[in-house]
Amino acid sequence: MPIERPDWAWYERSSDLVAEGDLDAAERVVAEALEAGHLWRVSLLIAPKLQPLHGRREFERVAAKARRRVEERCFEPLVRIATPAGSGAISPLLLALHGATGNAAAELERWRPAVDVGYIVAAGQSSQPATEDGFCWDPPRERVWQDLRAIARDLPGHGRIVLAGFSQGAWIALNAALRADLFQAGSVIMVGPYGGFPANLERAARRLRITVLAGADDTYLADVKRLVDSLLERGHHVSFEVIPNLGHAYPPNFDVRLRQAIETTSRRSSSQ
Repeated sequence: MPIERPDWAWYERSSDLVAEGDLDAAERVVAEALEAGHLWRVSLLIAPKLQPLHGRREFERVAAKARRRVEERCFEPLVRIATPAGSGAISPLLLALHGATGNAAAELERWRPAVDVGYIVAAGQSSQPATEDGFCWDPPRERVWQDLRAIARDLPGHGRIVLAGFSQGAWIALNAALRADLFQAGSVIMVGPYGGFPANLERAARRLRITVLAGADDTYLADVKRLVDSLLERGHHVSFEVIPNLGHAYPPNFDVRLRQAIETTSRRSSSQ
């Protein structure tokens, strides 16, 4: 059963109504989402599917109110960090980015097992809200890089770096590694990734080692396969595993899989 997501359901319903030509009903759905506390992801208000609502008095009133509510919260990017105990040497670092409704506190716990193999774990959080306590990495891309620059400044001293993420955060981690201006990462771990269009990938500054874990029942799987094929064609080393009986989620034994991914990545790094 798909998980009910009221933060997304209002957008899907209003988009359907716009497609049917019922703009008044679509406006009501947007207004009700705001009043119910589900409309935090204001980037969706400028999505192409809602374009016919732009300029209508009620829609513009609701959109302005939604944006004011976000501005009043003064969200800033942040980082939460876990460090390995008793390490006197400079430790490697894994930077994990949350999905489109995640946050740094929850993501840190997901990736914390990397501490057991000697990594500093840092979980970065976007400044763009998606729910009352969840955040996203929506366009424009410069907004994303602005948040990542702030996150990079707050990282502790470290050795080699691995970029990682779940869903939308996995896509952002991949592009940050390709771009290689903020983070000189040679490795990426992508879990349940959003499979963006290959044409939207950043130009590669180096060949990457990429681990991709995706669920066999994930609705994004076809897009992920297309992305993996494109990365292989571009010369990157990609380890791709499709996990049975898993949707768009972390695998239940993720702590074990994470350690394996890190160890595999480390072996490849030392052999190159």
